[in-house]
Amino acid sequence: MLNRSAVVVRYRQPFVDWINRCDPTGDGGMTLLEANEDPTVYLVEAESRQDFERWLRLNHEPIFEALLEDWYTDETLWPADRSIETLKLWCSFEFHSTVFDTGESPIEDDDEDED
Repeated sequence: MLNRSAVVVRYRQPFVDWINRCDPTGDGGMTLLEANEDPTVYLVEAESRQDFERWLRLNHEPIFEALLEDWYTDETLWPADRSIETLKLWCSFEFHSTVFDTGESPIEDDDEDED
């Protein structure tokens, strides 16, 4: 069992509408179901939903920006209002306080630079 909680982030319709508006192909055909096929999961140091809400208030900007960047790296396309209120309108957060690691190999950070 890990000393972290898992938070599954799912897009809501306003986020999908933004994805479609910014689509350079002009297709604009992304559905809510398609956008949520492989949701982002964050491991956070929070023991309760209240702890997570406090954590999110402190970290909503980098979380929101990471979610936006997953779709479009051009920051000029990003919404100007990246407040916690907008983030909660655009995404839902499923909090899970119990996380078990069933793997046998050590957990590694794929983003660490190799020297």
